[in-house]
Amino acid sequence: MSESNIYQLLVNSHEKDDESLFKSIYLEYYPRLIVFSKGYIKQREICEDIVEDILMKLWDNRGSLTHIKNLKFYLYVSAKNACLNYLASKNRILSQSIECSFDFDLGPITVSPEDTLISEERIELIQTAIQSLPPKCKAIFILIKEDELKYAEVAELLNISIKTIEAQMTIALKKLSLAFEFEFPELVSRTYKKKSI
Repeated sequence: MSESNIYQLLVNSHEKDDESLFKSIYLEYYPRLIVFSKGYIKQREICEDIVEDILMKLWDNRGSLTHIKNLKFYLYVSAKNACLNYLASKNRILSQSIECSFDFDLGPITVSPEDTLISEERIELIQTAIQSLPPKCKAIFILIKEDELKYAEVAELLNISIKTIEAQMTIALKKLSLAFEFEFPELVSRTYKKKSI
């Protein structure tokens, strides 16, 4: 189910208690929000409590969500704020730069062999190339390419400038194109030929 479908069903279900819809929302967002939250709070149990609370609040307030333009971004911001509130409540001052949050791994980019007509082996090589990116670069790349957040949204979420986002995406794309050139020379040469025509 696409995010826009989930959002529409969520907003329209405020008078119903649709267990299957809540389950879909939970399965879609819970894993990523846990991993993202662990960038701020290292204890998984605390992250689980925070994310469950966010999803329950989302469900309880689903009738008043019409102002949300991007549900995924809204949930990431909610997770970030909840984590920072938790740290503040425990008198843990974030003495380190926000850079420390880039230790988290947002998980692999999902690639469907049926959709892309490439082999499992090649998907694994792509995953390896993505996982080898520096943490900050990888987090930004996945938030933009996998979660389809806009540059401005990622900049706000991670508290960095759009220029930094652009620079990190340039680094990611260069590193990945080098990896792909080595692994898939025929694909890269076809791409360059198309651009030059």
